[in-house]
Amino acid sequence: MRTTRKYLLGEMTGPFLVGVGSFTVVVLLQQFSRVADLVIAKGVPTPLVGRLLLSLLPQFFEITLPASLLLAVLLGLGRLAADSETAALFSAGVGMRGVALPVLVASVITCAAVLLTGWQGIPWGYRETQRTLARIVSERAGAGASGHVFREITSEVLVYPDRVSPDGRRMSGVFVSFRPVGDDPLLVFAREGRFVPATGDGVVGLELSDGTIHGEPTGKPLYRVASFGRMTFRIPLEASSIQGRDNPKGMTLLELSRKVDATGAGGANATYRYHFHRRLSLAVSCLSFGLLAIPLGFSLRSRGKSSAVGITVALFLFYYLFIAAAGAMESRSGPGMIALLWAPNALGLSLAAWILWRSEHSLTLFPRSFGGGRLRK
Repeated sequence: MRTTRKYLLGEMTGPFLVGVGSFTVVVLLQQFSRVADLVIAKGVPTPLVGRLLLSLLPQFFEITLPASLLLAVLLGLGRLAADSETAALFSAGVGMRGVALPVLVASVITCAAVLLTGWQGIPWGYRETQRTLARIVSERAGAGASGHVFREITSEVLVYPDRVSPDGRRMSGVFVSFRPVGDDPLLVFAREGRFVPATGDGVVGLELSDGTIHGEPTGKPLYRVASFGRMTFRIPLEASSIQGRDNPKGMTLLELSRKVDATGAGGANATYRYHFHRRLSLAVSCLSFGLLAIPLGFSLRSRGKSSAVGITVALFLFYYLFIAAAGAMESRSGPGMIALLWAPNALGLSLAAWILWRSEHSLTLFPRSFGGGRLRK
């Protein structure tokens, strides 16, 4: 049994590593065009772009690790079934529960990795992304600005330009939302604007010309409008990049739990609760995916690797639909949001446990209504 379990773990290790690399590259592809624009058109140093990509990896690993585990189990057990090695295992008295043990070990290890990623990796990645973007803006002012795109320069300054020059420094039709801490927010509309590179103190300038400032003081029935010919915002990027600790993406699971307990019912509480349960649900999904992949892997037999990839993509898309639906219900129904986040895990674990229980008695991988086959010792 010990040799068999090591053999099964070895069969799954290679596909798992390949899956992590492949899925991560696929997810990163959507960022490559923007990264290429930063390097080629905006002249951002390559080390900064590398740091930016590195800081994005934790949020990708949270998704690619469970998917890679599912693919690894399907390919590993499918290869054994195609070579009739599973029939030999059953003939030797190794039932599906014996096969399930190494899969369960791999699932627990992957679950711990995803949990660690959600606990520390994602908060680190978020904060490092903010620091790197601040450094990019300080060295290549305006490098992150794009036409018809909202760009959060810092947690207090949001910029939306109509048009942007190729180097990203000059803009036209500029909208700026300025939210100073402890003060009323201001909306600024300007005909033109340009970024001024950071000085030695790490402060970037945002010069605006021919515009108006709009503001509504809190608690007063007033709406103020002021016009200006030229105005300069001084943005201390390094200090601002460390702020914004109230963003749930920058919090650990423990901080999210404390925030949920500290805030009452409402929109903010729903946001913290959603991110808390989402990270835990993604970690537990490794267990449901791993165990559910056992009967699926046996049923693949000689259908090839393409069917394993197709099943992986289909199951994970099905799982992600629940996450998207829970995000849509974030501010509407707290219990409904939590139920949607945990429903696929509960369904997958229940179905896997039922199939494993049946397999020990009748060795049936799936009920006849599902087209399942029967293995005999």
